[in-house]
Amino acid sequence: MNARLSKIARRLQRMIVRGVMAVTPKRPHLVINGFPVDEGNAVEMLRASAERYPGTVYWLVPDVEEAYGVLEASGADPERRVEVVPHRSLTGLWRFATAEVSMFTHGLFGNPGRVPRKTMVNLWHGGGFKGNIMSDERGRPTISSDYLVASTQKYGAARARECRLPAGGLLVTGNPRIDQFARSESAALDRLGIDRARPFVLWMPTFRRNKGRGLTAGWSDVADGPTVDVNAVMAGCVELLAREYGLAVVVKPHPQDGESRSIPGAVVVTNERLREAGVQLYELIGEASGLLTDYSSVWIDYLALDRPIAFVVPDEAGYAAGRGFDPPDALDWLPGPKITDETAVRAFAEDVLAGGRASADRRREVAREIGHVGGPGVAHRILDELQARGVFARPIRPRASTGVVGGS
Repeated sequence: MNARLSKIARRLQRMIVRGVMAVTPKRPHLVINGFPVDEGNAVEMLRASAERYPGTVYWLVPDVEEAYGVLEASGADPERRVEVVPHRSLTGLWRFATAEVSMFTHGLFGNPGRVPRKTMVNLWHGGGFKGNIMSDERGRPTISSDYLVASTQKYGAARARECRLPAGGLLVTGNPRIDQFARSESAALDRLGIDRARPFVLWMPTFRRNKGRGLTAGWSDVADGPTVDVNAVMAGCVELLAREYGLAVVVKPHPQDGESRSIPGAVVVTNERLREAGVQLYELIGEASGLLTDYSSVWIDYLALDRPIAFVVPDEAGYAAGRGFDPPDALDWLPGPKITDETAVRAFAEDVLAGGRASADRRREVAREIGHVGGPGVAHRILDELQARGVFARPIRPRASTGVVGGS
């Protein structure tokens, strides 16, 4: 019953907000929203927009004080051009409804449908191969936008199909958050309990059971049946990596994970700890010598670093029968091994210590297959793409770093 009421409430919210958008005037301002508040795609679009957008940049957030702390720690708004507005407020709704361009990672105000004259850009927060990311069980889009940012042609096209994106709306630019890789060496990792003198690998699992948030009830992505203890698999992996290879393991749980990912011997870094330390997530990722993940899309971004990647997917069958994969052959195109036994763990550890030479050819093969796009200056590239499509009333400014619009 709660799930049904949640769906009804969201549908009603979408209808009301779309109506407000349709009848209100368009103003020369930009709105950005991300979840969580320091989500990398949103923060990097704030950084680029504060530098180049000629109008006011509004950042819609749940906690204004917390958001100003993120701006200060990230250095994303040195000239203090960003105005922070409470998300769930009439002011926030008005800024969104009248914005000439709005950008978001999970939709705003119930994910209303598109309206003429006002441009919505779905930054999303991934772009991987999970099934039904942007559609419901009946195949109806759950997030509408005029443009969708993607980091691969293959998976971007799948997401565009799900959300029924207008023709020409797919922006295969890469994810803005990878711009943080360039600042990873200066990140204060010691505040997180991470010793830079010792190489570490990062485990970033996605959730199997989602907590839910707002009007959205929690759910499970794994089919009912016998469960596999993913943490137990990782506990053995952590112990072997430390004991025989001297590798530390840092765990970054998904903020919506309904299960604890605390592993003995590993350093657990939550979103809250990152904010307290003043470290952006992708600054942390950029310092990892190797990545352990699963059905999360983080490995696609990590391809830009050309370092070893391995996959902890002991519950693959349950996940395939639950949420599933799109495209169905997604797990045939992984850029690294699945952690199935001790031999696989050892091979991954040796590859990490050797700088990823053993898996380099496979990473390049996968990058070609999925149409991977990386490189610096992604946030600026997105602004340039939008300007080329005429969505801004006034021209955006040249990049301060190069003096040339679209420079990298």
